Amino acid sequence: MLEIPLERAFTLDAARADADMATVIPCCARHDDVVALHVCLERHRGESAARASHVETLPRAFDTAFYWSEEERRELAGTACLRDTVNLIEETREDYELIEQKLEAIGEKDWLRERGIDYERYAWARSNLWSRQCDLLKPDGTRTRAMVPTFDIFNHSPEAPLGKTHKLNAEEGLVTVYAGKDYAVGEQAFISYGSGEAANAKLLTWYGFCVENNPYEELDLTLTVTVNKLRKTVLETALRASAVAYLQDIDTRWRESGDYAEPYLPMLYSILHSPKAEDLKSEDSSDEFIIKHTIPEREPLPPPLRMMARVQQLSDADLADGEIRQAVMTAAQDKTGETIVSKDNEMAALASLKTIFKDICDGFTVGDAESDAAELAKPFDDVPYRKRLALLVRTGERKIATKSYGEATARLDALVRDVTRAAVTRKEGLCENPKCVTCASHGCRWLHELRKQKSKVEAMLPTVARYARTIEDALPLAAHAQTINLAYLWLMGHIEHDVASRAAINPPTWPLELKSECDASAYEDLERMANLEIDGSAGEEHPHEGKQGEMLLPGVYTVKIRQWGAWILTQWATCGILDITDLNSIGAEAAALKRRHACSIPNSIALDFLADIGPLVEIGAGGGLWARRLVERDVDIIAYDTPNFDEDYQDGGAVHIHASKLTEVNWFDGMKRGDPSRASEHADRALLLSWPDISGEGDYALTALQSYTGDTVVTIGEWRDQTFGDYAPGATISGMSFSADFQAELEKTFDRRETVPLANWPMFDAALIHWKRKSA
Repeated sequence: MLEIPLERAFTLDAARADADMATVIPCCARHDDVVALHVCLERHRGESAARASHVETLPRAFDTAFYWSEEERRELAGTACLRDTVNLIEETREDYELIEQKLEAIGEKDWLRERGIDYERYAWARSNLWSRQCDLLKPDGTRTRAMVPTFDIFNHSPEAPLGKTHKLNAEEGLVTVYAGKDYAVGEQAFISYGSGEAANAKLLTWYGFCVENNPYEELDLTLTVTVNKLRKTVLETALRASAVAYLQDIDTRWRESGDYAEPYLPMLYSILHSPKAEDLKSEDSSDEFIIKHTIPEREPLPPPLRMMARVQQLSDADLADGEIRQAVMTAAQDKTGETIVSKDNEMAALASLKTIFKDICDGFTVGDAESDAAELAKPFDDVPYRKRLALLVRTGERKIATKSYGEATARLDALVRDVTRAAVTRKEGLCENPKCVTCASHGCRWLHELRKQKSKVEAMLPTVARYARTIEDALPLAAHAQTINLAYLWLMGHIEHDVASRAAINPPTWPLELKSECDASAYEDLERMANLEIDGSAGEEHPHEGKQGEMLLPGVYTVKIRQWGAWILTQWATCGILDITDLNSIGAEAAALKRRHACSIPNSIALDFLADIGPLVEIGAGGGLWARRLVERDVDIIAYDTPNFDEDYQDGGAVHIHASKLTEVNWFDGMKRGDPSRASEHADRALLLSWPDISGEGDYALTALQSYTGDTVVTIGEWRDQTFGDYAPGATISGMSFSADFQAELEKTFDRRETVPLANWPMFDAALIHWKRKSA
């Protein structure tokens, strides 16, 4: 379609050939600085300039985010485009000031002023280069950059074939433009700006426009890691091998397809900063390694990104192991990216990626997917142009980040299922001797195998600890609680029993046949409370008899369940089995926290439900933590507790927990002393009973019920159909919260209404149940 002599273009060679540029060229840090100043100089010369006609065609204003107001740029919150724009503004200002300083240092401080080059003129020239300059491939394989007259007015179309619309004819010194298709007379012709510049974020950053339904959408992700000499070498080698394998696969499939256009080859990654070898000579030296990953919409977790995550999860000791390094390279050379280093490493790598993409998704603080789509659906003139550009950019980046998060989540869930299934369906090492005294006395047929494997598990503790920390926050709270309960069920031989289905509170990571699904809304609510920092996880100013700043429920529960679940899961991934000592420690710590805080975990859903039922009277309020949380919501509640276990109510539970009182701390300033008979004084209030019969024994709850003449009861605890049953010695089939006699009497005289799920300590299955007295 067109041929333009390269000698008419603005290039580095043309700038160097201009005698008036000789003074300033040594003061420039970048080639673009040199060319930009040459453009400014030619504009200053006016009609006498060699390239005056070209300068006249250059735009004087731009829609790039570089020129947007602060208010307009706020629409780009959370996008890579905004980060790049802010960096570009700072870089451009710093470059101009550096040129000023260097000119002054050589006695030429008036050089810029005399030629009419202030910062605004310099930024204008840079903006023209960003939006109109192109890369041209030379015969020797190197590239030259040029702003070519006439050619620089061609617009971009994603439909133009990649790599086929223009090239440098080096022999003739011409830039040749080809038609990407047959055009009608008067029809606009387009070129492709290349796949590396075609994402909307880059189009807006460099050119000032966006494309609807852009097939080349990408998300740039810049990561900074600390490396020593060995880690740097392994990381660079693995990244290169992974990218080559992936791109070669794309190229092979393209050649087989016979497509005219060149294949879409994403950049995948570029190393922005790598420490020099001399900076990492000493054994303990380290430095920052900065890399930018480019994530195309069609490949939300590119193999090089996954390889980097895998290498980063390996310790220095791991990288020093030749077999592990070989496993890294084997994984890197797999064109599909599906070969892994190890299950525990892959779990941690996916967890880290999931966390990264969640943070990116959370960073989009303006609008949401639904509202942005509604805005973009409006007629073009109804939405300000720059706002529409911002909508297109953040919609594209959010979509990719969401897909990447979903892909990391799906892969992590699948791996957790695989690891958990292998652990809980394990048969190797199970004692087959029905007369084994050791197994019979402990109610567990795994003791011999656990003791045999103990040294192996202990040797892997540093690895377990490192990976567990990464996994803690990457899985839902319900997934961790599910893992803990599965570990206990496996230990006691109940995995194949129907009761195991009560542990299914996180279906995506459930390793067995899903016979029924339990409600996980309480766990989701606790996570919401933690995110809002309204769960007491930051400590509280007035803990009453507790410690100043002590973390209370539900915050302490959320933290512990994550720690325990991640620890067990990582042991399974690393060793294939766990250390029974750890399960014992978890059980002991959970029991201690129950005694110190409460037997059930208060959450917003349950507390709001109780607020709607109030006013309340709580009998057997223990430490008063539920009452405290209700009063914080301005709920009218009177709370009574018997300070110590009372033999009058046959508190057999005291024997089981080896204590004279259930809770160690009084968390509620308004606690009253009173036995179950005090329920008779409050017929006008709903009766709240929470775990009054420890170990499911005693008459405490029954006495309170018989004393109460009101019509509303709320129970918090296990029920005969809401329990793991007698899974272990000491557990009862009717649950550990209310005696069988109380349950029978309540069901006889009251109708069961709503059931509100609760989060639970390991191997308990309590719920909040609302009861109404039956009609006479």
